[in-house]
Amino acid sequence: MPRSVRATGFVALAVFATTISVEACRSTTDATAIPESPAFSLIVDAASLSLTPGDSVNVRITVIRAGGLTSAIAFSVAGTPAGLSAAIAAPSSADSTALTVSASKTLAAGTYSIVVNAAASGAGEQHATIEVNVVPDSGSVAIRFLALGAHSCAITSSGTAYCWGYNAHGELGNGETSIVNSTPVAVLGGLTFQSLSVSKVEGVSCGIATSGAAYCWGDNAEGQLGDGTTIERHTPTPVAGGLTFKSIAVGNGHVCGVATSGVASCWGTTPNGAFGDGTIGMHLTPTPTAVGMTFESIVAGNDYTCALTPAGVAYCWGLGLSGQLGNGSAAISRTPVAVSGGLTFRSLVGGGLSVCGLTTGGQAYCWGENFFGTLGEGTSATEGGATRRLSPTAVVGGLTFESLSAGYETMCGVTGPGAGYCWGYNFGAVGDGTFDHRSIPTAVLGGLAFQSVSSGTGYSCGVTVGAAVDCWGDNSNGELGDGTTVSRVTPTPVRWGSTAR
Repeated sequence: MPRSVRATGFVALAVFATTISVEACRSTTDATAIPESPAFSLIVDAASLSLTPGDSVNVRITVIRAGGLTSAIAFSVAGTPAGLSAAIAAPSSADSTALTVSASKTLAAGTYSIVVNAAASGAGEQHATIEVNVVPDSGSVAIRFLALGAHSCAITSSGTAYCWGYNAHGELGNGETSIVNSTPVAVLGGLTFQSLSVSKVEGVSCGIATSGAAYCWGDNAEGQLGDGTTIERHTPTPVAGGLTFKSIAVGNGHVCGVATSGVASCWGTTPNGAFGDGTIGMHLTPTPTAVGMTFESIVAGNDYTCALTPAGVAYCWGLGLSGQLGNGSAAISRTPVAVSGGLTFRSLVGGGLSVCGLTTGGQAYCWGENFFGTLGEGTSATEGGATRRLSPTAVVGGLTFESLSAGYETMCGVTGPGAGYCWGYNFGAVGDGTFDHRSIPTAVLGGLAFQSVSSGTGYSCGVTVGAAVDCWGDNSNGELGDGTTVSRVTPTPVRWGSTAR
């Protein structure tokens, strides 16, 4: 049986055939006032639907009449793509009808559109467009990339992007704004992505499409979307300038990317020099930084930026009061400064006020804020230890990592055998079954073998060797994607579509 859909948005479309003249402005008590012409509008109780292949949903369509319209409304559907069916329950109705949308079992995941047409004698036609997000059911989705912050996003093996969790500014990219989203929704626009980055605090998502073009969506009050405006966007919007990128990083109020040429650019807002071009303030479009330097990758945090050269040398710039620039000082720098220690890194990660680097030999070093043991060097302020490190400090435990990830105050890594380890702030984000903060790498429970583990703001997720996703930690806004808002202290499978894995 088809299942009903909770209203996630409204489409109200109206065209009123009125005559615009001075006479129309007369008082309603004026006997010569022009009467209102017959007209109607449509209200669709779900402007955006989500369903899995083989599933069906019902949507109520309501007619609002005006001007004394009494004629019947004739409904029809146009533009239905192959694999979707859309049937009107009452093609000729006085007040309302129901639309049943069904997806075939073989329909590919993606975003589709259907158009509902309505006509009435003497009142013209009305149209409403409904977006249909077909999401993969559990067991059929294979994930190859995760990006976590205050919300979660993932890229499937085919390049399709899905997001879940907090969505007050449209950062999930599904055309809507809502606080709690406890299962993945498809990012609209039909794009395929090679990588994504999301803010650890503010509601911004950015991604590099398979074409190399950059797109951003969500909060844009500080110009973070790079489209030349400060207008909030609820679906992917091209970053201005026509550049092609190989790395992109979302900070708190700014975003930076490395073009395929190796030149870095930044946009958004910085009060402390996170652009690296010697300025503060706002850039609404990408502006080149670190003139004369080229980079392979870039990361961003709370008003600072770090980047890695092709030779593996790390540079940072912006806010450095917690030591996050790694140059041995607690100062601000509006231009790049070399990270001290003479280490050669193959990757960098950054989030909040801390940065970590993975050397070519697989050893992890971290610097910056260490209040909850975020640097993994065995101390934290909660244990009477150091609250910051001004230069790279070795993560203890003797582990060799294949990859690292930085959350706001939690770090995670994966070893060669696929074991996941996390440390730092722990409202369940460490995944060790406790809420105890950890100042050394601590094994994630559950016996899972991971391709990668990513940490966000109070929670973490991992892609298993089977390309499934499990998450753990804070789940206040559905960040774990398991269909609930219950926090977890050990890995829990993400729920895709209407069936849990």
